[in-house]
Amino acid sequence: MLVNAITWLLQRISAALLLVVLGLHLWLLYVANPAEIIQFSEARDRLVTGSYVAIYILLLLFGLFHALNGLYTVMVDMGLRARIITICILVILGVILFGVGLYSVVQFII
Repeated sequence: MLVNAITWLLQRISAALLLVVLGLHLWLLYVANPAEIIQFSEARDRLVTGSYVAIYILLLLFGLFHALNGLYTVMVDMGLRARIITICILVILGVILFGVGLYSVVQFII
């Protein structure tokens, strides 16, 4: 029962953090740097700064955790019995997807 309470709490915390970081991301893109149309080189110049890299990595991290934790919770509610195996598979999937996302962010910097 404690595990369910912890996953419930972590789901809510990740949702709140996701909203904060997403709001910061939108503010930086549309309020702090108002431009109607930006070129690829301008987007690349933005991403080189540390604040944008940190925001994208946090969005990736919180978004993946929130999505995979939510998927696990739905599977448990549907009567999943192999919980440890499922957790291992979701952790591996999360690490792979985080690596792909991180690789994508790094490609803008290089």
